[in-house]
This record gives sequence, structure tokens and C-alpha cells, in this order.
Amino acid sequence: MTVSDPYLFKDRFEYDPDLGFRARAYFRSAPGIMGEGDDGTITNRFGFNDRDYSLTKEPGTFRILVVGDSFGWAGGLKANYTALLEQMFEKRDQSHKVDVVNTGYQGTHTGEQLLMLKKFGLQYKPDLVILGFFAGNDFFDADPNRKRIIVNGCFVDINRQHEHRLFGYPIIFQSRLLVFLDQKYELSREAKQAKKEAQEWAAANGQPVPTKSLSQEKFYQLERSYLQFLDTKSSAARFGQNTDYIFRSIREMNDLLRARNIKFMVAIYPDSTQVTPQLFDTLVTKFGLNREDYDLNLAQDQLRTFLISKQIPYLDLLETFRAEEAKHDLYLLHDPHWNKAGNELAAQKLFQYLNQSADGQKLMAR
Repeated sequence: MTVSDPYLFKDRFEYDPDLGFRARAYFRSAPGIMGEGDDGTITNRFGFNDRDYSLTKEPGTFRILVVGDSFGWAGGLKANYTALLEQMFEKRDQSHKVDVVNTGYQGTHTGEQLLMLKKFGLQYKPDLVILGFFAGNDFFDADPNRKRIIVNGCFVDINRQHEHRLFGYPIIFQSRLLVFLDQKYELSREAKQAKKEAQEWAAANGQPVPTKSLSQEKFYQLERSYLQFLDTKSSAARFGQNTDYIFRSIREMNDLLRARNIKFMVAIYPDSTQVTPQLFDTLVTKFGLNREDYDLNLAQDQLRTFLISKQIPYLDLLETFRAEEAKHDLYLLHDPHWNKAGNELAAQKLFQYLNQSADGQKLMAR
């Protein structure tokens, strides 16, 4: 399995010695993989969920590069918030004068996205970089020693300080066969359960079968894990190292871009538990939590304090999503990603910020 890995395993992701993994170039995904509007995505030359932009900008074009995680994939190529944002600029200008390049990098946090920016993102020569920060897990996952690699089509987390390679390929000290069988079985079982629940929900609500990548139980377990960062009694002790690592990564990203005269801002995306009181109530009851131990604003508060101290412009979508979620769903069914309405709202708020606010207009100044 080690020898045949590069030749036989041609799934969506491939090993990258610098990043650990990345999506394959020009890979077509199955329809509906990432939610409403996803009719099957074909990745670009670098494996991103976007078309191929020329690495040389057209004269008179302003180029925005959006860095982030799987929120850059929800909705697919045409219905993701980055594509919608570009369409809004086209409508404003009555022509194409603003590129919005989507470099969302699935399964990553800011530290890993910084590596991607250095390797691929800067090749686009952007005028403005927007870091999309997911408050749900970007602090939670930010182990400074983690390197997530792909072997035989399976994700394995290794310690980046003790990485081993043979002829340029990663060596892991566990059975690749067992890893493969375990992950493929779990993915198959989870997909089957998620599909069954989606069909049952559609039948009960008289609606089309929704995209649903997680079972209800798996989704609740995931959101419960995210809540650990928001536990005021233990967050600082458990995640202080993660928080410091994220702040160092943002500071390095800011310094890197400033040295190249590229403007920088952060867009903060809320988790569904933060904006849906019913979901938080369900988690409290299901897992026997003490609701008084949790501050649902904690991630945003810490990040905003840091960004203000470094004079980094930001847009926090927490209160906007809370207000809109009370009217209609913004997230996919039992999935932490946005549905069509969520992508549209994020694009609209980013467009308004860049168009109408004083800070946004400075960022867009040529």
C-alpha cells in the first residue's frame, strides 16, 4: 500500500509534502457533496473550488483572495459565497472589474492556511486578502504540532516534528490497511445513515431530500466538541497554546502581506450552535452540560481583541447570523456549513462592508 499509494489512490485529495494534503487539480466531485447548489465541482490548477484565474491580472482589475477552510466549498463552484461576492461586484460595475479568488482549503486552520497562502495564494498577486475564520473549530483544531496528511485516500494526523518520508512519500508507523478499512467503513456507515435521515426528514416535511453529509448523532458529537473551546472554566488551560498559535499565524500573515503592499482583513464566521438557541439547548440536555459554564461569544471576543490590538480590519458576522437565523435556516441540515441562504447572507454582508464602510473602502482603494 505504501508503494502503490501515488499510483492507485486517485481520490479527491493527494499528499503534499509542504501542506500535508490538498485537493487534486481538475478533480470532479460528485454532485451535492457540499450542499445546495453544488452540481459537482471541478477544481482548478491548484485544487481550489474555483475557476482558473490568470496569474497575471488584467489591467484595471482589483483582485481579492479569500483564504479559509471548507466554508469555501459549501454550495459548490457557483453558489459559494465567494462566487456570489464576485457576482455582486459585477452587477455593481456592470462589467468584470473585481476578481474574487477562492482558495478555501478544507480541513485546515489558520496556521495551515498560512502555508497554503505562501505556496499558492501569493501567485495570484492579490490586492486584498480576506481570511475567513470559522469560530467553530479554528481555535479548537489549531494544534501547532499537527500535520494532517493523506495516505491511501485516508487522513492521518502526525506530529510535524517527527515526520518521516521514504523517496519523498510519507511513512506512518501503523498499519495502512487497518487505517484504510477503518476510515472507509466509518465513512460508508455514516453516509448511509445520513442519507436515511435526509429521506425521512424530506418525507416528514414534504420537501426535497436535502444534502446531508453527517448523521444527526455525528453532528451533535461534532458540535459538542466545538463547545469545549467555549467552556469558560477550562478553555484557557486547554486551548491557550492553540490560541497563541492562531494569533502568531494571523500576525505572520499580516506582516507577510504588508511587506508586499497587499491589504488584509479577517471575516469571522459563526458556528451554528452560537446562532441557534434550540441547538445549544439540545446539546445541553443531551450531554448533561451546565449552560452557565459556556460563553457562546468567547471565540469572537478573543479574536476581536487581538485584531483590534494589531489594527487589522475585520467583519464579525455573529450578530447578523443570529438575527437572520431566527427567521430562517442558514445552515445545512445537521451540518456546520451554510446552505444557500447562509452563503447569500455572508456574500451580501461582505459586499456591504467593502462597499459602504470606511474601513472597507480603504481596503478596496486602488
